[in-house]
Amino acid sequence: MFEWFERLINLKIKVMSEREIYECQQEFNYFEMLVNTKEYITKNEYDFIVAYDKTEKTNFSYIGDYSQYGDYLNLNVYSEHDHEKRGYEMEMG
Repeated sequence: MFEWFERLINLKIKVMSEREIYECQQEFNYFEMLVNTKEYITKNEYDFIVAYDKTEKTNFSYIGDYSQYGDYLNLNVYSEHDHEKRGYEMEMG
């Protein structure tokens, strides 16, 4: 009958120190930078992103050796127009 009350009593709230808050903010900022600005990411960066938020897994495509820029393509940032422009500039020298 009082299961919810027992759970409430056993609930512990963790108070974070200023250092822990700072580290969490830095981690979040790094995650946001990777997800929102980088077109290509390394395997380590991909692992970090997926560990931070598993739902981001579908926003990246493994490209492996096809690119010198990174192992994964960020589908949220990737632009076909920019890719073609870069290829054209490389052809023109």
